[in-house]
Amino acid sequence: MKENKTNASEPMAMTYGMSDYLVNSGLLTQISELSTHDKQCLISYISEEIADDVDDDDLFWNTYRTDLPPYTLEELHARIEASEEDIKNGRVLTVEQSREQLKKEFLWLQ
Repeated sequence: MKENKTNASEPMAMTYGMSDYLVNSGLLTQISELSTHDKQCLISYISEEIADDVDDDDLFWNTYRTDLPPYTLEELHARIEASEEDIKNGRVLTVEQSREQLKKEFLWLQ
């Protein structure tokens, strides 16, 4: 029997804060099927749309800039290893604790 190495999962975490309209639109499924290049182009397009809609002083735009480079594979692997080490050593949060932290961090988005 193959051992499942997934220690924790909450599929809805990826859609936290999204409107029901977006979640139910089918757009997220379509995006997952795009090539990396097309996803990068889409991010650039959406970034321009956002830039046209907000002032430079807008908290969201200044906090969550999309012109930052993506993580390298090495950085992603290092983050995964650190997370697995945290789990192994019991440095984890319950689902409720995670939700509370997200609510506190992103309260201003609601």
